[in-house]
Amino acid sequence: ESLLGLKLETDKLSFAPCLPAHWDAFTMHYRFRETIYHIRVMQKQAGDKKAATVTVDGVLQQGTVIALVDDGQKHAVEVVV
Repeated sequence: ESLLGLKLETDKLSFAPCLPAHWDAFTMHYRFRETIYHIRVMQKQAGDKKAATVTVDGVLQQGTVIALVDDGQKHAVEVVV
């Protein structure tokens, strides 16, 4: 949980990854009931001070928490830290 930084809270998933410096990115597939979330976490370039961002299906989210929906669809999540 601390390395990948994913935390499930009922129907919400929060992101706070702490990746090693030599990792550029990782991908994972997360199943929430009958719905698959394809998650890609990317590390910013050194010196980039912008806040972490999360998008779901191309839509920028407020903060680093997403609401999980069991709609049977596949969703693409992109996290930039």
